[in-house]
Amino acid sequence: MTRCDASPVVRRRTIARLSGLTAMTAFSLLVSAESRSPSAAESASVECAVNLDCNLPTRVAAPPQRAVGPDLAQWKGLPVGRSIPTGPTGDPPPRIEEPTLATHLVLVSGGCYELPADISDPLESGARRLCIQPFYMTAHEVIFDAYDRFAAATDRALPDDEGWGRGDRPVINVNVYDASAFARWLSRQSGAHYRLPTETEWEHAARAGTATAYPWGDDIGRGLANCEGCGSRWDGEQTAPVGSFAPNPWGLYDMIGNVAEWTCSMRDPDPSVSFIGCDSLYETRRRTYRNGAWSDPPQRLGSGFRDWNAAMRRTDDVGFRLVRECPDCPRLRVQPAERVVLEADR
Repeated sequence: MTRCDASPVVRRRTIARLSGLTAMTAFSLLVSAESRSPSAAESASVECAVNLDCNLPTRVAAPPQRAVGPDLAQWKGLPVGRSIPTGPTGDPPPRIEEPTLATHLVLVSGGCYELPADISDPLESGARRLCIQPFYMTAHEVIFDAYDRFAAATDRALPDDEGWGRGDRPVINVNVYDASAFARWLSRQSGAHYRLPTETEWEHAARAGTATAYPWGDDIGRGLANCEGCGSRWDGEQTAPVGSFAPNPWGLYDMIGNVAEWTCSMRDPDPSVSFIGCDSLYETRRRTYRNGAWSDPPQRLGSGFRDWNAAMRRTDDVGFRLVRECPDCPRLRVQPAERVVLEADR
C-alpha cells in the first residue's frame, strides 16, 4: 500500500502525522530516506515500506516471502451437505438492516473446498478439506458516520479524514484494535456477534463464486473501481463514497479498490489456528489486509491480493468491514462426507 513517489503535499501530511517525533526530526528522516542513493546491489534487494504509523517512504530489506495464506482460486470447490439449523426454524433472511452501521448486511452462503496437495489446514492436523460456514457481511465498508458515533459513545479520538470528508466515506486511519473495538461495541448494541472477517471468509465473499482476478473478469476495465489507473474521478487522489460502483454478484460493494480492509488473520498463519478461525487479538505478529486501495495500481487489487502490516498501524488507505455470525444458518459439511472438517472454535 506504500507509495514511494508521494507528492510534496503527501510528504508534508506524512511529516505532520508522525507520532512521537518533532517536526524537525521527522523532516530529517524523510530527507535522509529520499536523498540517499543506494548501490546497485542494495537496489536489487530493497523495497519501499511504511515506517511508524504513516506512509513515510524508507528503504529496508525486503521481508522473506514465506507467508502461506488462503488462495481460493487454487482451492477446488466441493459439493456440500447442510445440517439442520441450530437456531429457530426457517431460512435466515438474505439481508439484514443494521441502522447503527447505516448499511445492510448480505448473507454469504459459505462453501466447502479441497486444498492443494502442498497445503493443509493447520488446525486439523493435515486436513485437506474445509468448509466456510455461512455468515453475514456488511455490504459496504464501515463509514465515518458509523465510526464517529462509536467514537463519541466510547470517548475515543476521531480518526483523520485527510480533508476528504466524513459521512459516507469509508473510515480510514484505523488499526486492527480500533476495528475490533468497534465490532465489540456494535455487538453490545445489537446483541449479535460482529467481528473482522478471516482472510478465507473475505476472499470467499469477494470472489462471489468467480475464479478471475476481479469479480467481472481478468481486466480491471474502466470506471469499475477506485484505484490508481482504474478510470474513476477519485483515482490516486482520495477515497470515494461507499457504493459508488456496482456490487459484486453477491451484492457486496467496494470489494475491489477504494480502501484495503483489515482481517483477523496474521501474515503467517498460526499453526494453532485454522484457515477459518480468527487469530488472537493480542497476537503481536503482522495482520493481513485484503484488496487494494485508491492509491494502488490494478496489480495490487483483486480478489486474491493479500498484504500485511503491524496491527497498530493507521494509514489513509486501509479501513475495514465486518462479519456478523449466523447461528441460525444451516451448517455446511463436505458431501459425500469422507471427512468432515469442523468449524474452528471461535
